[in-house]
Amino acid sequence: MGAVQSRMTWRPEVAVFMGAIIGVATVVAIFSLVAPPISPGGTTSNALPQNLSAFESDSQLQQYITANAKSAQQYGRWGIGFGGGLMFKGGAPVFGGVANGAPVALAAVSSDSSATSFTQTNVQVQGVDEPDRVKTDGTHLFVSTQDSVSIINAYPPSSAAVLSTLKFPNTNVLGLEMTKDRLMVIDQKSGGGIGYQKAGGGIMYQQTSGTSAVELLLYDVSNLNSPQLMQNETIPGAYVAARLADGFVYAVVQQPSYVFNGKGNATAVMPTASENGTETQLPASSVFYTNNTAQISYYTIIPSVSMATGKENTVTVLTGPSATVYVSTSNIYVVYTNYLDLFSTHGIVGDVYTGGVVSISNVQQALNSTILRAAYSGGSVVAESAGIVPGSVLNQFSLDEFKGYFRVATGRFAVVGGSPTRSNDVYVLDLGMNQVSALRNIAPGENIYAVRFVGNMGYVVTFMQIDPLFVISFKDMSKPIILSELKVSGYSDYLHPLPGGYLIGVGKDAVPSSTIQNVAFYLGLKLSLFRVFDNGTSIQVSKLLIGDRGTDSPVLTDHLAFTFDSTRNVTVIPLTLYKVTGTQSNCSGCIPPYGDPVWQGVYVIQVTSSGFNILGMVSQYSGSQNFGDSAINSLQIDRSVIIGDYLYTISQGEVMVSTLSSFSTVATVPLPQ
Repeated sequence: MGAVQSRMTWRPEVAVFMGAIIGVATVVAIFSLVAPPISPGGTTSNALPQNLSAFESDSQLQQYITANAKSAQQYGRWGIGFGGGLMFKGGAPVFGGVANGAPVALAAVSSDSSATSFTQTNVQVQGVDEPDRVKTDGTHLFVSTQDSVSIINAYPPSSAAVLSTLKFPNTNVLGLEMTKDRLMVIDQKSGGGIGYQKAGGGIMYQQTSGTSAVELLLYDVSNLNSPQLMQNETIPGAYVAARLADGFVYAVVQQPSYVFNGKGNATAVMPTASENGTETQLPASSVFYTNNTAQISYYTIIPSVSMATGKENTVTVLTGPSATVYVSTSNIYVVYTNYLDLFSTHGIVGDVYTGGVVSISNVQQALNSTILRAAYSGGSVVAESAGIVPGSVLNQFSLDEFKGYFRVATGRFAVVGGSPTRSNDVYVLDLGMNQVSALRNIAPGENIYAVRFVGNMGYVVTFMQIDPLFVISFKDMSKPIILSELKVSGYSDYLHPLPGGYLIGVGKDAVPSSTIQNVAFYLGLKLSLFRVFDNGTSIQVSKLLIGDRGTDSPVLTDHLAFTFDSTRNVTVIPLTLYKVTGTQSNCSGCIPPYGDPVWQGVYVIQVTSSGFNILGMVSQYSGSQNFGDSAINSLQIDRSVIIGDYLYTISQGEVMVSTLSSFSTVATVPLPQ
């Protein structure tokens, strides 16, 4: 899209819906060179706990929503939506647009890997599975396309074939979960939903007509040729996230808490859910709320479904719009962003730090994030605590739980050196959402691009012209400290930890402009291998540059697309390759030209302690097809699985099986269209 990455470029920060283990003992202290926190206008830059209460009756719930609907509507009217934000340009505000996994030893590729070994979904927290469009048990593949799910006999490749297909008309299959003899299909039924309408320069959210709903469909797949539906849990609204833990699927769904009448007034509605076609109004006693009365736009509903029996349970919280969830082995953290009402003068209380009073002097607190913690166990979900931290989070990796603490990295606005700018913090909270410690003003003027917490260490990547990798120690939760700051070209969007202090970074290379201050230009895809030593110092061991400007990979925005085989120390990266041709200009001091798309597929890359080695490339487009000119879009690979000595690549159109020795094709299985 835009050609320039600079101090004024907004890195989308999504309002977040997070679940995490209630125990992230994380405290961060920054270099003494960093300026102290700025708190003009009587505001603070500290995390604040909030009261979390349940309603006692339906009438109390409805009266609460009706009484506060005006603030909520104004919040929606002038707020900046799911991941929009405020940025500064010329001094004035304008709008813009496995950490806990099993250990992996870095070694050479094994030639005698077990025929039964297979890779699984790349998740953030070990023991907490994440829905994806591909699941495997090492013998079969369960693959979803937009409106269908295919069960495929996968191993050995000589028997590869579709065993059965489930069709879901007028739906979008969002993800799959799997346990022994059970398959959960999560889909979004088409129809109405959360709509967007421009109003007075802002965005207003409102429920549109129709039957948009999230379905949790549990199937008995003991007979793979004939799956049988066991349970249908349906929640009207929009999907946010889901996880599979302790034999239960826990989903997060948002359902509007009020509707508009013909005169533009809001009327409260009660939350509902359906079990096997029978609709039920959820009791008011299961609905929780905080004292932030402007954040009542949605019911955030957390249903659980037993994979063994189909038994369900739900809990509900009134919130603002969310988009990300972090889940630990015992807690679900729901995070949503509170935005200031920038243009209204009626005094909206959407921001706890300013009380709705907007001025340039306090605009550094232009947004903050509410965190809700719900504990879960054995299918039971209980809302436990809530709190607010300054700023907004990038994604689920900005959140973590460790040793009874919760740590969160945020980006916010601050005044540094007398000028408004972007800044970054890390907060450590206890389980009651009380602040334990904070590390503020990390890399002022830069945006957070990636975060990863690994045990008592934390890694934060920021970027403006170069990529500083901050290494943070959390050995002392009350006195965290930045151990090192490594500056390299480009940036990382995703960090994947390996044993021995190694990290794989997947991002883009970049080159600073020679003519424009504080500007850098994106280039091709970049893989970095970082090494963090016991004393906290870090180096970039190696980097691998792939393609020219325009080269892209779904891994940059979706960690589920990243595959790592720990038995071989091999990663599989799907990407679209762009190349600059002789007809495109590239001169000294000029903006680097975009290349043309010439290839799509996966790179299979060996990772050793000394760097990267490209083992092979696999594409589902035949040699006679030019990807850049092809009208065939269904063969773009976005997932991969390794079973035994074979690589399975998955697109919307087919599953292709290739050998890992020569990458020759041994089987293809078309997927229903």
